[in-house]
Amino acid sequence: MKDQLISRKLLRIILFLLAFIWFFGIISYCFDFNSLTAFYPFQKQIYSTVCHQNINKSFTCNGIPFFVCARCTGIYSGVLIAALIILFLKKPLNIKTYLLLLFSLPMLTDVILVNIGVYNYNRLLSAFTGLLFGSVVFLYILEAIENLLFRNHTE
Repeated sequence: MKDQLISRKLLRIILFLLAFIWFFGIISYCFDFNSLTAFYPFQKQIYSTVCHQNINKSFTCNGIPFFVCARCTGIYSGVLIAALIILFLKKPLNIKTYLLLLFSLPMLTDVILVNIGVYNYNRLLSAFTGLLFGSVVFLYILEAIENLLFRNHTE
């Protein structure tokens, strides 16, 4: 049982570090690291696999657009925040599927309303709905991983 708690904690630390590295890559140009300039094309290519990278829908820092749009920035922010919070919880998760659906609705509604022209795209709203979605998706996936790895086989 104690080994399982240590393994669960280690998994959560690893996932937090991965989320941190991924998110730092998105915002890295907010920091004045001249050494990162050489990596710009490589980073842009990596993040292009997960986002359309429309600069009109992206936050900017130091005049450089983030590598992902505002919605994806929100999603990855939600993942990072959830990964940080979960480090301090010892209990196994119990996320219901309806919570995943519930937290997906604001983002889905925003996408639909923007695409049918009810209102114009708003970076902050997109980031917020992405944050809700990203945090719950992370918790849902983490629970599935923990159940798979640490399920008691006493049956």
